Amino acid sequence: MPIRTFSRITVALSLTTSFAFCASLDIYQDGAKYRTIPTERYLGFTKGVSAFCEGKELSLTKSGKCSPKERLCKLRDEVQVLQAEETSMRYASEALEKMLSLVKPTEIDASKWIDAATKIGKQKSELLAEQQRLSEAIQAKRQLFSRQAPSTKPLFLQKKCAGGLELTIPGGMIGARLLYEADTSDPAAITIRQYIALSNHSGIDIVAKEAHLYARSYRVYLKPQAFSPWIAQRAPERRYTKSRAVNKIAYAETVMAEDMAPVTLATNVGAVMHTGYKNYQLSGIELPSTGEEIRVKVADYTVLARCELVSYPYSDPQVYRACSFSPKSPIESHRWRIEKQKRLVSDQAYGTYRDGKYLLNVNREEELLIDRKPIVKRDRSNGIFGGSIRKKDGFVLQVTNLSSETKTVKITERIPTSTTDKIKVKLLKVEGADSHTLQKDGRVELLVSLAPKAHKEIRVMFELRYDKETKVVY
Repeated sequence: MPIRTFSRITVALSLTTSFAFCASLDIYQDGAKYRTIPTERYLGFTKGVSAFCEGKELSLTKSGKCSPKERLCKLRDEVQVLQAEETSMRYASEALEKMLSLVKPTEIDASKWIDAATKIGKQKSELLAEQQRLSEAIQAKRQLFSRQAPSTKPLFLQKKCAGGLELTIPGGMIGARLLYEADTSDPAAITIRQYIALSNHSGIDIVAKEAHLYARSYRVYLKPQAFSPWIAQRAPERRYTKSRAVNKIAYAETVMAEDMAPVTLATNVGAVMHTGYKNYQLSGIELPSTGEEIRVKVADYTVLARCELVSYPYSDPQVYRACSFSPKSPIESHRWRIEKQKRLVSDQAYGTYRDGKYLLNVNREEELLIDRKPIVKRDRSNGIFGGSIRKKDGFVLQVTNLSSETKTVKITERIPTSTTDKIKVKLLKVEGADSHTLQKDGRVELLVSLAPKAHKEIRVMFELRYDKETKVVY
């Protein structure tokens, strides 16, 4: 499983008096541990935290002043100043309205009233405009703050910790995931760049001499296993409401959007070393709680690649350029960003290991069109021989090359296959392809070469033979 944003984070800070202390950050699938020595009681704008000083639990409090030298304290103070200004403007507007309601003229002078009304209207307009400006500024500051911290109140230790401090922070506030990019500018090679994307919105700024990323969980539950019977019973009918379906789709779209969010290359991280499957060590890391995702480069290398045009018309009529290569290190997350000549081709490409190589579709060949149509033979046109039926069927592939270059595409098709001797399937003929091979499980490989602006029709015919009393579907 790729490393993703975690549902629970543990940040630990620890020190032993018997040896030199090294601030470190360990990120697991279900949390993280951050070790350092606190210099003050202030922790950050966080919540749901438990603290341990050299193994002893400490009480936490939200009371105490926050120094404006702290980045999030300064941002919180800016919000409060704007809120005070907005309140002042609101009171001024309300006072103006009240003064007008108390005025009771004994006589009316039209010219004076028009002049007064004009001035009052202008003043009210200016007050409303200033209130709107302040409201928008407050909203923007609040959104900026909420992206960086889960609480608007700073958290403090009730007493200072002179040794190592350990904090447990819930909520998925530190994220780490793997990113892969492929540059396909060279037709005979592929450049692979691997990154670790890190984010922190725990409300606590992190500085560590070294960081470790692990694919495993740090919470491991161990208990004896016992046999339990497997009971077959009637399955209850499951019903899904429209709201649940909509929520499920919305959640999937949110996860997709977060997974491919834009990232920035980190400049405050040292060397990175691959220490095992999805295990990495980073030397020197600064991860402030800004909520922004940064990228740390893990690998950047070029390997030879074998690329060809492929298509699977029975499931997808599109033609893709597929490249297979041998990566220098294991590919641990199979979603890719594809670039060519410094231009984005796709940020939703997916690769897989196949036949000892790594296979990646790097772009879609727009100028090659394939249309697949079945050839359905009626039962009455098929022969009945003794007690069996021979049914002929097939499909037609219309392949068109719109480009000004010769194109060769490998088309993977299929004919029905049977798991019983009572139904026999035979490939009768293939017309129009340059070559073809029939492989196991009914897989038919077709090689088709087209001249510029050319069109070809490929016909595939097969036969099914089965007992006339048997109903066959495929």
